[in-house]
Amino acid sequence: MIAPNGNPLRKMLREMIPALSVLTFIAFLISLFWGFRLSVLIGFALGFIYVVLSYYFLSETIYRSVKQSKKNAQRMMFFCYLLRYLILVILCLVAAITKFINVFALLVPQFFPRLVLMFNNYREGKSVKNDKSSADK
Repeated sequence: MIAPNGNPLRKMLREMIPALSVLTFIAFLISLFWGFRLSVLIGFALGFIYVVLSYYFLSETIYRSVKQSKKNAQRMMFFCYLLRYLILVILCLVAAITKFINVFALLVPQFFPRLVLMFNNYREGKSVKNDKSSADK
């Protein structure tokens, strides 16, 4: 369950990447109903890359912050969120100004980790219920 550096969150992120890529690809396929645009493809690709790197940074920050004092951990997490969202805002501004990247396509993949985590939580909860019911027999 633990990744080589001892960070279990990194392993969880690695397990999420296939689902994130499938969801991003499905979203891109849906966008093709409105016609192919290179800016949309670039937006989805950049959005996927950003969300993976962002969650990697978040996992490393969480892993390091739990070893700190409460005050330092809070400061680390605050700056982690600040930096992640600042970069996202800058990406969106660049996309809006240049129109080379579709802003909507850039933002859509940012919702996929929550969907994947909710699905995994539901699936694990369902398997736990099934295990409990079989243990009671």
